[in-house]
Amino acid sequence: MPEYSGQQTPSNQTPKPPQVRRKPTKLWLNILLYVATLVSTLFAGAFQATGSFLPAIRNLHLGFPFSLSLMAILTAHELGHYFASRAHRVSASLPYFLPVPHPLVGTFGAFIRMRDKIKNRRALIDIGFAGPLAGLLVAVPIMLVGLTHSTVIPLSQVVGKQVWPLLGGGIFFKLAAYAIHGMLSPEQGLQLHPMAYAAWIGLWVTSINLIPIGQLDGGHISYALFGRYHNIIARISFVGMLALGFLWMGWFFWAILTMLVVRFGHPPPEDDKLPLDGKRKLLGILAVIVFLGTFLPVPFF
Repeated sequence: MPEYSGQQTPSNQTPKPPQVRRKPTKLWLNILLYVATLVSTLFAGAFQATGSFLPAIRNLHLGFPFSLSLMAILTAHELGHYFASRAHRVSASLPYFLPVPHPLVGTFGAFIRMRDKIKNRRALIDIGFAGPLAGLLVAVPIMLVGLTHSTVIPLSQVVGKQVWPLLGGGIFFKLAAYAIHGMLSPEQGLQLHPMAYAAWIGLWVTSINLIPIGQLDGGHISYALFGRYHNIIARISFVGMLALGFLWMGWFFWAILTMLVVRFGHPPPEDDKLPLDGKRKLLGILAVIVFLGTFLPVPFF
């Protein structure tokens, strides 16, 4: 409940709007989740290096190349949203990271909470695209360094699952791999360095966030560009996810999660009539290019 001042306003003065006291942010929770995610991604990286549970626990240091690379990408993504929110005077929390004891990933990503309604469509597209753009700017150099240190091997000698093209590849990842290692024969694969694998995950997460549904980053951008037509785009995207589920069953999970948690609709900003300027329209085009360049129809073969 809002708390009001007990003072009376003189009759000849315009009453001031009541001040809402915000609950203090629990910074300790952000720090705890960040540390927990760092540990869970360290374990994931060590498991990828050792191939089993106990050796991974005893050799967590082997997970640093993967963990630090992935955490850098995710942190850049969330801080992009945070600082764009601050620039538009939208109150936002620091990132909440989501650790998960999964040996191939170690995290479900992160999110920030926005406590204020976004002012207009220009702010909406700035905040929505700031995260994917910041994450991409960090992921690309990590990807290039990681691919440079990746090794071409016969597919008969594959160790673990971090091998491309047994992993899917978006357009950006494929172009970088071809530029560094050339065309591979059907009998060859690229054993990804942990940094390259972390970048692969980072680009995949970017594409999922840019799906134009609900209040995902892509949903913000879609509403900013198309307004009330966003709901139609969101439903078409949902049907597309279901169709892709017949190629990779994980899309069924993402579709159900979207339907139950993210939903389709998007609340309008305070000023829904202020049109986008040319700069924001270019940002929208760039967002579409980033989505197409990072999207993975089949992440795992």
